[in-house]
Amino acid sequence: MQIRNHKFQGEILHSCTFTDRKQATGKKVVVIGGGKSAIDNAVSAAKESSEPPTLVCRNWHWPVPRLLLNMVPFKYGTYSRFGHWMLHPYYGEGSVAQWFHGTCAPVKWIWWRVVELMFRGQFHIKSDMMPPDGIDTDLFSGGQILNYEFRDMLSQGKINPICGSVDKFTEKGVVLTDGTELSADIVIYGTGFAKNYDLFDKVIQEKLSIQKDGLYLYRNIIPPHVPDVAFIGSEVSTSNNILTHGIQALWLSKLMTGKVTLPSIRQMDKTIEKERAWKRSWMPAMSSRASIWQLHMMKYHDNLIGDMNEAKFRKMPNCFGEILMPYSAADYRSLFLSKQ
Repeated sequence: MQIRNHKFQGEILHSCTFTDRKQATGKKVVVIGGGKSAIDNAVSAAKESSEPPTLVCRNWHWPVPRLLLNMVPFKYGTYSRFGHWMLHPYYGEGSVAQWFHGTCAPVKWIWWRVVELMFRGQFHIKSDMMPPDGIDTDLFSGGQILNYEFRDMLSQGKINPICGSVDKFTEKGVVLTDGTELSADIVIYGTGFAKNYDLFDKVIQEKLSIQKDGLYLYRNIIPPHVPDVAFIGSEVSTSNNILTHGIQALWLSKLMTGKVTLPSIRQMDKTIEKERAWKRSWMPAMSSRASIWQLHMMKYHDNLIGDMNEAKFRKMPNCFGEILMPYSAADYRSLFLSKQ
């Protein structure tokens, strides 16, 4: 995908078409965005461009190391039930669990501030590149698993970071909203994708009730008011999408064979309404918020597994493992090996 601007004499690319760093050889590069795609594009371009590429983003996001304190795999702190409990409480938690979350809120707040200090040290994050949101919130919008290549290039001056946004293009580059002019031969957008539902006619699109923050569905699969339609993979985002999509497909197959029963349309609407209100109460505003589960992946999987009348706690009777050990696809293996 190549984007055109009649003023700009250079190339405007999307990250999906910047597939070979040689495209930046000997050129001045500006990368737009603050997520992993934009950072990967800036790192790649820095290895070939004629001068350090400029990375322009509205807000910085928290990087996540592959190894906590360069020793412990990050999954031990995020993909366990203990890690899940440290997040914003799920709206469907019982009264006792809600009370416990509220009582321990100061402990959870301290936990995440310690994590932020740890990550600031590992990635050498300067004060002018501090993300505006706490990491426990930011992980649901732009948090990303990175190695230290971007960090090292910043310290070596091989990438020029700027917090801002593009106001307009000129023949030779871009002008930011604060008036800063950046010359460029290539501008790369690492700003994600916009979803398009034009494969449905206008009547169905109206029944889908697509919101500014995405398409809200029952279990992120079923649109209550559109019969014989289901979405697998396209309307959900977790920290392990391949596993999530597999469980979704299994859930749908059981629905189609009568082993899973849908609630009434009214009940599905009520569930969707509660989930939408919960997400909007704390998740960052973005066009994909409806699909976001990320580190709440375990609760989403629990919902699907519960609908299929399967055991949610896959590591029991090992209580220690159930609470502290990370969940992986292997914990759900028996579901896919059993007869459907």
